[in-house]
Amino acid sequence: MALKYAGESLSRFGHSHMSGAHVVLGLLTLGNGIPYNLLSKAGLTLELVEGYLSSRRTSVEGSATRDGVRLGRSALSAFERAEAEAQARGHYLGTDHLLLGILAEESGEAADLFASVHIDREKLRRIIEEEIQ
Repeated sequence: MALKYAGESLSRFGHSHMSGAHVVLGLLTLGNGIPYNLLSKAGLTLELVEGYLSSRRTSVEGSATRDGVRLGRSALSAFERAEAEAQARGHYLGTDHLLLGILAEESGEAADLFASVHIDREKLRRIIEEEIQ
């Protein structure tokens, strides 16, 4: 459902592809789960992420289509990292793995979003890893 919500936000913001920040919005829209709880405790709100996304212009450079959704380069990398995280733990891919993949992003919209609100991505990563052991 988080990816569905993230995908639905593309047209609302006039964006052509999904970024990690769109996925963060999808995780918050769910309203429950480990990623939602951690992001909320860190100070992210739907309104804050929506405001961030509404101020951004996205390009399609380096994008790919996956399951009918156009993913930007950083979102595609986040999904690949999430799949690797799940596989390494013998888990099915879940929202917690998606957040781990996004938190590992070195640069891109999600990294910029976290930096803009002074969220320590490494601290969040350690917390979520402890939760899903």
